[in-house]
Amino acid sequence: MKTFLPCLSLILMLAGCAQIPTPPPTETADWSAHQQQLDELTDWSLSGKVAIITPEERHSLNIYWQQSGDDFHITLSSFLGSTILDINKTALGTRIIDDKGKVYFGKNAQTLITQLSGIELPVDVLQQWIKGNPSGAVYQLNENNQLVSLTGQDNQDDNWSIDYNNYKTVQQTSLPHQLQLKRQDLLIKFAIRKWLLEKSAIF
Repeated sequence: MKTFLPCLSLILMLAGCAQIPTPPPTETADWSAHQQQLDELTDWSLSGKVAIITPEERHSLNIYWQQSGDDFHITLSSFLGSTILDINKTALGTRIIDDKGKVYFGKNAQTLITQLSGIELPVDVLQQWIKGNPSGAVYQLNENNQLVSLTGQDNQDDNWSIDYNNYKTVQQTSLPHQLQLKRQDLLIKFAIRKWLLEKSAIF
């Protein structure tokens, strides 16, 4: 019995250790440096596809997004190449040209996009989130210190969650190439084909 009890205690200790969950990845110096790199990345462009899915309908579009500081130019087009929306935002406001060539102006880009197309795209916060920078959001990292998910609000106080995957290194910067945005029954999927990181005058 004297031999059995220590063995039993050891077995119970090992079983208890096996049940302790592995803690989630914590922020490290590598993540802090990477997030600072994303903060400083203010001039970039991307191209790819976006799918906008609701219980009633689904839209699949090409997207081209060019960012310069706080200004951006987004073009949404059909798979045949015809422009659906051409969105240009500067400090003076937002200008949108629709598929019929009509021009509209407004101060709030997200509101104007929704009013003209029915597409709800949180462009103001997405300028950071699409890079994998969880600015103003609650987030989780994976084992590689990359953003794997976030939960945050847009400028209309609507709640969004985003899942990230398929990171690739572009010009020494790790950037997501696939992400899914969710808000209630709305799902927006991005499949980014190409990132380009450079300073350029676009307006």
